[in-house]
Amino acid sequence: MPTVSSVSRLLSAFLLATVMTPALAGWDETPEVAWKGYLADCQSFQDVVNRVQSGAMTSRQAMNRVDSLNHTLYVHRDHLAPASLASPEYARCETVIAQAFEIRNKEEPVLVAELQEQYYKDQAEHQKSPEYKRARALGFSDVGGIGKLKELAEESETDGEAYLKTLMIKVDWKCGRHFRAVQYVKPYVVYFVGPNAGSCAVYREVAVLGGPMVERGDPIDENLIFQYVGWKTLKGAGGFPIKIRVVKVRK
Repeated sequence: MPTVSSVSRLLSAFLLATVMTPALAGWDETPEVAWKGYLADCQSFQDVVNRVQSGAMTSRQAMNRVDSLNHTLYVHRDHLAPASLASPEYARCETVIAQAFEIRNKEEPVLVAELQEQYYKDQAEHQKSPEYKRARALGFSDVGGIGKLKELAEESETDGEAYLKTLMIKVDWKCGRHFRAVQYVKPYVVYFVGPNAGSCAVYREVAVLGGPMVERGDPIDENLIFQYVGWKTLKGAGGFPIKIRVVKVRK
């Protein structure tokens, strides 16, 4: 099911992956091991430059390769001995690495432009869809999947809870369709995604207010439309309280 997203979120995910990953990939190593690793990285960067110049590698492939090599380069550099940093070989490698990054940095805005273009195309198609038009007619800003409430809230550029309340919630195909009724806590029916649903089983539970009577194990009605209410603490199995997101059926 299509849901609204923003260009900045799309692009920031790409930029975060390429900029922040080196800082997260640290480990300890001796200066000797670091030097060997750095020289190996240097050769790999040289291969990138050579292959691009010969036409054997595209700039896009080079960008991906440079980003991958950058993960280990940062760590090796941090553990080099002063003698290695002052060596002619280090100076030569830094020149090679700069050449590879120049290729990479020229390609990045091309990719960003492509992502933006694709985003606008996807949004244009989405806004033509019956679901989007129905959501707008009912006063909602867009459509959201009941199996994606956590992601939608986390990805929102504004307050996540407030954002969810602007969406027409439908039963999405990826995860929402796996919801099964597990408990009735008057006046709510609690739905849960079982462990056999793969990644959909992570943080996938919701309480429905105002829905039809169901039996334990029944699937959630895929034809219903919901409106997000917010978090509520209900009495769970064995009397223990559970904090759960609540949606109500939109009549």
